[in-house]
Amino acid sequence: MKNDFFEEKLSGQYRNIPVSFVRSILNVAGQKEMISFAGGLPNPELFPVQELAEAAQAVMQESGPSILQYAGSLGYYPLREWIANRYRTKYNMNITPEMVVITNGSQQALDIIAKLFLNKGDSVILEKPSYLGAIQAFSAYQPNFYNVDMEADGANLMQVENAFLNYDIKLMYTVPNAQNPSGISYSKEKRLDLAMLLKKYEQLLLEDDPYNEICFEGEFPAPIKKHAPENVVWTGSFSKMVAPGLRNGWVVLPPELVPHFDKAKQSTDLNPNNITQYMLHHFLTNYDLDNHIAQIKKKYAEQCQFMAQMLKEYLPDRCEFSEPSGGMFIWLTLPGSMRSDELVKRTLKRGVVFVPGNSFFTNGEGDQHIRLNFTNAGFADIEKGIRIISEEMRIMQQEKVILV
Repeated sequence: MKNDFFEEKLSGQYRNIPVSFVRSILNVAGQKEMISFAGGLPNPELFPVQELAEAAQAVMQESGPSILQYAGSLGYYPLREWIANRYRTKYNMNITPEMVVITNGSQQALDIIAKLFLNKGDSVILEKPSYLGAIQAFSAYQPNFYNVDMEADGANLMQVENAFLNYDIKLMYTVPNAQNPSGISYSKEKRLDLAMLLKKYEQLLLEDDPYNEICFEGEFPAPIKKHAPENVVWTGSFSKMVAPGLRNGWVVLPPELVPHFDKAKQSTDLNPNNITQYMLHHFLTNYDLDNHIAQIKKKYAEQCQFMAQMLKEYLPDRCEFSEPSGGMFIWLTLPGSMRSDELVKRTLKRGVVFVPGNSFFTNGEGDQHIRLNFTNAGFADIEKGIRIISEEMRIMQQEKVILV
């Protein structure tokens, strides 16, 4: 068989998917000792290992034969009910279990929504920068991206409205809380204004909200879904709240969209992981989730504050970085014309990795930015890693490594 046999047969949809620097570098990082600020990895010290072990034993003893069987494609009803009850209570939102579908992490919801709505050449509004996983999921369907700038309190809504007015927009995508990668969170006012625009122009928003529960002080404002329920698909995830290895996320849909989403989902996975749904529901109903989340928030706030302190101490002049109110990332802007892809080549040789900013853009921008994850490294590694990054930046300045 020819070496290029498969290459010749690959689809145009597949070829349009950009390579994930994060996934590629995680493979490298796993091969040798590395200080990684790259992947959006939760702190494993906070995983409720013993509680989940007890949950696994309990559900297998109680329901072993049934949970090892195929199950409904919408997900385990008691878990869907728990999600509906929590966010109906927390935000006074009109959510019923029938509007909730369990997904394989929130990432699966992005792909299914893209499958449902996007044809080749359709226009999608993305924040600039935007989550790499969403760019990958949408790119497979070969849309045109309309990019809107991120401001201190969320997307530039003048640009959003201009897109609604002048382009045939099929979908808008946003991460409203502790945005990946910028760390920016939408203000309450901007959420209300965006909801008004969605209703005025009859537009659809995919509101991706995996960091909803990870606000360092207090709570984030209510989701945009609350203010425009018929115009918003709202996703969430237990990956940041409990553990990503469970691969349990959810999506809250307008009722009339549920059967369409279910049909598309069945063609992908038949049904979500039954065992982990039962385990998760047992954990949620037998342990104190709010206390667990409080521990996560406290630890992440400390790690974020420490990384910010190290950046202030070590970085050369003319560097800027975000100080997020939650989530897992700091967004750093490099000085002058310094390029992040050149910087990461240097730091990799010294055992430090991060994600260059151009991974989060669809238009070739982002060379002067880097995303730093602060949740998966201890304090000593954070200081060492930031020191190495800063040293390499100073060397680049001294060598006048300024590439266009």
